Parts: sequence; structure tokens; C-alpha cells
Amino acid sequence: MQSIVIKKGIYTQFAELLEFPREDIRPKVEECIQDLFGSQYPEDVIKELVSFKNDLDRLSLDALQELYSYTFELVSDTTLDMGYYLHAGQDGFKRARNLVAVKAMYRDKGFPFEEIAKGELPDHLSVLLHFLGFIENEELRRDFMKTFVVVSMEKLHRNFQTKKNAYRHLINALYKIIDKDVKEAK
Repeated sequence: MQSIVIKKGIYTQFAELLEFPREDIRPKVEECIQDLFGSQYPEDVIKELVSFKNDLDRLSLDALQELYSYTFELVSDTTLDMGYYLHAGQDGFKRARNLVAVKAMYRDKGFPFEEIAKGELPDHLSVLLHFLGFIENEELRRDFMKTFVVVSMEKLHRNFQTKKNAYRHLINALYKIIDKDVKEAK
């Protein structure tokens, strides 16, 4: 049971770290690092977060916000809109249907999408992570991760491997957490 509580909290913490950066991002990274000590996740996750924190310490908030906007909003191969990775090169109707289905799932499960999303699409990674931290049904969490999140995360993670970017460390850490959770659930 404690493992599920840790997972839910970690997903929510990563969701907040992947939102547009504010003044409180550094303490949030510190809290996430502290919460991961002694967890079931690989030590590499903490190392990646420490690297992310070290990169943050070298950037002003304005520079970090500029980096975030460039990385996630202006470059399509590192977008946080995860449906992009599932439907790249296909018609937009498949992605639109997927967005509607995800939003309907949120509504069915009582997830406060409008409040959490703050204008983002239903497939935005921070929204997905908030949802993973919100849902109580472990089977639904596992199925959603296997069919939607992990496939998209694999592509996002791969796209970040050539980037010299502070957010690469955050994506690497999240990928390792999701990978472990999905393998553990098999």
C-alpha cells in the first residue's frame, strides 16, 4: 500500500515540475529528491533530479521559463502533448478522437480536468501525471500507463537524448519511474 501512495505522490510531483516554471520550482525539486530517497525507484532517478536541480541553480527564472517555452512549446519533437507521439504522421482526426476519449475518462473518474489543466490539452504530460496521481484504481492506472503513457514517454525520452537541456534530466528521471512501474505491473 505504501508503494501505491509513493507512486501517486511522485506522479503529482513530476506533474508540477513539468508545468510552466514558477518561483517555487527549486523547492519542489528538492522535495521530490527527498521523497525518492529510500523508495523503490532506481538510484539513477535521484541522480537525474540532482542534475536537473544543478542546472536550475545556474539559470535565472526568466532563462528557465524561456527554456521551457522553447523546449516544450516551440519544438514539436519535445512537446508535452503526448498524443502527438502516438499519432505523428497520421491524420489529426485520430488524435482528436483520442483527446475526446481521454477527457471523457477524466470526467467519468471525477478528475477535475478544467481546474488542473489550466488550458492545456487532455494529453499534456503534466495533466496525465496529475491524473495518474489522482486515480485510486490501480488497474486503470496500469492500463492507462501501458496503452498511452509509456508509448509516448518512450518517444519523448528518445527525442531528448540528443538535447543538451536541463529538462532532459527531468524527462530521464520520469521515464525511469514509469518504466519501472510498468515493468513491475506485468
